[in-house]
Amino acid sequence: MIAILSTIIGIVFVMLLFSLLASSILELIAGYLSLRGQQLIRAIKGMIGAGATDDFISHPFFQQLAAGSKERTKINGKKRALPSYLGAGTFSSILLDMMEIDNRADLEAAIAGLPEGPSKKLAQFLYRQTNGELIDFKKKLEDWFNEVMDRASGAYKRTSQRWLVGIGLALAVVFNADVINIYHSLSINSTLSNMIADQATTFVNTQPAPTAPNLDNPDIAEVKQKVSALVNDNIAALESPLGLGWSTVDWQQADGKWWLYKIIGWLTTALGISLGATFWFEMLRKLVSLRASGPPPSQPPITTTTITQTTPAPSQTSVSTGGALTTAPSDSVLESLPAPKKAAKPKK
Repeated sequence: MIAILSTIIGIVFVMLLFSLLASSILELIAGYLSLRGQQLIRAIKGMIGAGATDDFISHPFFQQLAAGSKERTKINGKKRALPSYLGAGTFSSILLDMMEIDNRADLEAAIAGLPEGPSKKLAQFLYRQTNGELIDFKKKLEDWFNEVMDRASGAYKRTSQRWLVGIGLALAVVFNADVINIYHSLSINSTLSNMIADQATTFVNTQPAPTAPNLDNPDIAEVKQKVSALVNDNIAALESPLGLGWSTVDWQQADGKWWLYKIIGWLTTALGISLGATFWFEMLRKLVSLRASGPPPSQPPITTTTITQTTPAPSQTSVSTGGALTTAPSDSVLESLPAPKKAAKPKK
């Protein structure tokens, strides 16, 4: 039982380390490619159109929000700074200022001047919903923005999940980390599995629980340090014992069956990494706690003792010769003897 548990702990520990590495790499990609900012621009472009989006991001208020932001993306061939978040009130204020709407008359004129298409139909719909009241119209714009952003956030999470699967598969191939080979190495060597389980116990007891990757505004320098520590300290210590990497591969045995097992192992590793570091950390903590408690103590066998009561034999009277004292019979013995008969007198 303990041997199997140590093997499982070793596999979970490896998955945790690679999940942490994949999350950190995803943060780097999100920072360098401005994934959040690109998602924001796509959402705004879908709401007001491509032409109006250029005017929107050129607005001074939007530019002020983007000042100092690390989000950068190319728009019309020019790299622009983008905020990772935009409030609904900010969106409605910029949009109304772009259309130079200050009162009801301005609102009616702006809607009438829109080109025929989905944007004009939507503006007319919102106008009818609010009876032309500017304050209510602005509130409807904000509600519309929030609904679109909710769907955009869901799409961004799905995009991040796909990125995580791709990163996991790349890490599995680069480090030659397939679950099948890791399980084989741990299951045939109890000393190795116990050593990895001890390392996992130390890690889970000394490291804080991981959090979701910061994909909105990651600190690139901090993430680089985290990646370096994971690769050079944690994963490097497991490469030789678990056969990770490509230096120990015997290419003479790399036939079709070998490659099939490798591909299956890499895909399994990638899918496991996509579950996230939080999932593996919580599972590892529970397994380590179970291993520390140990197996339950065995109960002693229950035995039944039968006590038989025996009646002691009555003492016997011993008779000795040569003038030795003899033990007088008890009264009960005397009473049981028949009384002596009187001798008959002779007749005269």
